[in-house]
Amino acid sequence: MSESGKVNNKDPEGRRGQRRLGNRAIGERLREMYDGVVGESVPDDFFKLLEQAEAKAKAGVKSRPDGEA
Repeated sequence: MSESGKVNNKDPEGRRGQRRLGNRAIGERLREMYDGVVGESVPDDFFKLLEQAEAKAKAGVKSRPDGEA
């Protein structure tokens, strides 16, 4: 702050406004991309892989000699 109580700012208001607009545009684009990915279906191969991993995990738990999970 300066002696008069006003904030000394070397960055003009116009530049800050441009940054805000740029950040907003980036945020909007990221939201669009995210929504597109979320809307995609999961491939069947991925479900098969998850099922195999789950089956192996269950088999590993059942075959432990101490019987603990």
